[in-house]
Amino acid sequence: MEHAGGVTARPSAAELLDRPGAVLSRTDLRELGWERRAVDAIFRQLDVIFLPGYKRGHVRREDYLALLESSTYRGDRVRPT
Repeated sequence: MEHAGGVTARPSAAELLDRPGAVLSRTDLRELGWERRAVDAIFRQLDVIFLPGYKRGHVRREDYLALLESSTYRGDRVRPT
């Protein structure tokens, strides 16, 4: 995706979910509709990537999607209380 002037735009969070190997930031998770407490819970549950010299952590797209799947309760599973 390119804007006027040849600058490449950052993909949206929804677009990142379609890209194997993508990483998601806290901002991406907020863009996907999660409130701050939920984003904190997601980051506590998953391995977080911190690059040297960069303060903000990221989570792997695949880990995030696996967490959603394992946290989804349908008719075949009973939700813990």
